Amino acid sequence: MIIAVAGARDDVTFANSTPEFLKFYLGQPSRKILFDVVKAYAALESVTAIELAESCGRQMPPSRIAITARELDCAYARIWRRALSATGHEAFVFESVAEAEAWLRSDADEQTLYVA
Repeated sequence: MIIAVAGARDDVTFANSTPEFLKFYLGQPSRKILFDVVKAYAALESVTAIELAESCGRQMPPSRIAITARELDCAYARIWRRALSATGHEAFVFESVAEAEAWLRSDADEQTLYVA
């Protein structure tokens, strides 16, 4: 499953999109997501963004989530990785869709070291 978000992500966009995502995702058998945030950015305080992301993570069954971002230290991607990891998900940030897809297909876990 690929989920892509773009533009300013705030409490309104979160409130509008999360219920729809959860309804769709919970009806799917796969527990793997490619979450594309390359064109997105947080438009709210970090603490609030983390709380909203953790709220979403708590409503999802344990999943493997590959987050693609403009760069590895993208704040929005790091917020989601932190929140998802804190709520029992395996999450990793990638700069490449191909690398993210390969990781989702692999049996590697968060203890695996990735080298270039």
